[in-house]
Amino acid sequence: MKENSIKYNAIMNILLTLSSLIFPLISFPYVTRILSVESLGQVNFMNSVGTYAIMFAGLGIGTYGIRACSLVRDNKTELSRTTHELLFLKTISTTIVIIALIGSVFFVKKFQDNFPLLLLQIVLIISNIFSLDWLFSGLEKYSYITKRSILFKFVSLILLILFVKKPNDAFLYSVITVFSLAASYVCNLIYSRKFVSYKKQKGYNISKHLKATFLLFAATLAVSIYTSLDTVMLGFINGDKDVGYYTVAVKVKTILLSLVNAVSAVLLPRLSYYAKQNKKDEFLALVKKSILIISMLAVPMSLYFIFEARDSVCLLASNTYLPSVAGMQILMPILIISGFSNIVGNQILLPRGEDKYFMCAVSIGAVVDFLLNLFLLPRYGFIGAAIATLIAEISQASIQTFFARDIIIKCINVKELLKIIISSLIAAIVVIVLRHYINYNAFINLVITAIGFSFIYAALLWGLKVEVFLVLKNQFFTQIKYMFKRK
Repeated sequence: MKENSIKYNAIMNILLTLSSLIFPLISFPYVTRILSVESLGQVNFMNSVGTYAIMFAGLGIGTYGIRACSLVRDNKTELSRTTHELLFLKTISTTIVIIALIGSVFFVKKFQDNFPLLLLQIVLIISNIFSLDWLFSGLEKYSYITKRSILFKFVSLILLILFVKKPNDAFLYSVITVFSLAASYVCNLIYSRKFVSYKKQKGYNISKHLKATFLLFAATLAVSIYTSLDTVMLGFINGDKDVGYYTVAVKVKTILLSLVNAVSAVLLPRLSYYAKQNKKDEFLALVKKSILIISMLAVPMSLYFIFEARDSVCLLASNTYLPSVAGMQILMPILIISGFSNIVGNQILLPRGEDKYFMCAVSIGAVVDFLLNLFLLPRYGFIGAAIATLIAEISQASIQTFFARDIIIKCINVKELLKIIISSLIAAIVVIVLRHYINYNAFINLVITAIGFSFIYAALLWGLKVEVFLVLKNQFFTQIKYMFKRK
């Protein structure tokens, strides 16, 4: 299979996503059983602060860089110049963010109380200058990204089990997390020398990137408001305990959403290339296929985990975190909503250069989320945060759909989507029936219901002849036969 083919990249990105699913399923239950709810809340509050700082320092380069590098990937000189320009921009913005963050310590008591954790986040922010995943994604080097990510996740897991032993080991937990990320960024810098020359280039033009990066930065800021701001606001308004409960509910959603969005991440550079080359038929065919694939993943997962939220929370955390169940159930429809808006934003608007429409949609979603959080958090705590996030996702997805309606109308296959929804609903009913007859521990309950759900769902997709499922099934079995023949 060719390394830069869409199929190969999709497989690599799915492996990457599966690692992001499997490792948290091992590490997160371990951490929640060692650390107290308050300690977990403290760490995740500071992680959210660090996430915001990295986002401000990033200036939208994480998304813009993929597109910029994919357009010059065949010219090493142009690619090197573009990389230098973006790294220079990111260094300046990171310096400003670090100065602002250190200065804020004198005015924010919560930062003073958690100063060691804040210092760790500063280390991570500085090292993030060299994250360079945007470069490797633009070059479609998903094999490297996957191998590097799995390696450092494994190292992080081993260190976690060896050193985090007591309820007051929150600082050690944070050290291990920061180390694994910072070390991976150093590896990125070393590996990038294979594709980019770090010798001084001629004709730097940093200003040409400013408009696009600032537009995408504004969009990234808006997105982060309804993905991270709720945690920060919870910490200030409701305290660390609510943050701890909300962390568990959000963790399940984040793990599953990363699996749903794995396809979207792979397609952005290829769709950007098609848009530039004006290959309309290839562009539409790719978007149409991705809508069905993401729907085939998001709809059943959302339904399954709404009904299996309690067992999921017990397995991922413990009975101590049972209040998180309601928050998780509220957040589960986001798998469908965000999965679709990811297609619209990352596969239609951004590849066509319609950054302003993307920014408009997510900005309105951010305002909705902020206002709802102000109103709901004092009354309902982390449940209010979940409701605000869900409504914000619906708002921004609706607006993005409006701006991309000309493409979406051509790419929506209503008949196939209905088959997927019907199959998911019937499989969900099977789960409800099964739960009346089984009541073991959380792990066994999830294994039995997941097998039952998956078997019924796959059988229905096959029986209803869902086109994209049949294609993927045939490709899978063909690949298996090929592997056996080689052996």
